[in-house]
Amino acid sequence: MTVVKWAFIGLLLLPTAEFVVFVAVAAAIGWVWAGLLFVATSVIGVLLLRRSGRRDLARFRAAVKTGGIASVRVDGPGVGPLIGGILLVFPGFITDVLGALMLLGPIRRWAAAAIGRAFRKPAGQPRRPGEPSVIDLSPGEWRQISDRSLDGRRRRPRRRQTGS
Repeated sequence: MTVVKWAFIGLLLLPTAEFVVFVAVAAAIGWVWAGLLFVATSVIGVLLLRRSGRRDLARFRAAVKTGGIASVRVDGPGVGPLIGGILLVFPGFITDVLGALMLLGPIRRWAAAAIGRAFRKPAGQPRRPGEPSVIDLSPGEWRQISDRSLDGRRRRPRRRQTGS
């Protein structure tokens, strides 16, 4: 199954799982304490999102807009707490645990590696169905252009931006 199908199934099952976990927590610590904990984690998530600020949210949006969700660096210092805050705001203890884990550096690095593996294209397979992985052109259909002839000057290699 693809990542999208698993995500869809997970989103369908999440409300049921959250309800079951809430009932289990309420049975263990009491309904009032479970309700207070439920509200407290959402408040903590809102405070965390306020602290993250607009800068981190703008950086997250720009990364998704330019390269899709696969280009988001979860292990960065701004995106991890942002995702953690969003998950803490969502109602439910499962998302609260996942949100709290996203605040820890080693967990963020593990999540980044897992997401990278999930979105990585398997070797030898085309990106889209029916898309060839190699395009063969006859000699009349292409020509080689030197770097110097592009715009009359030599193109400089792009510098990779680092940091977040």
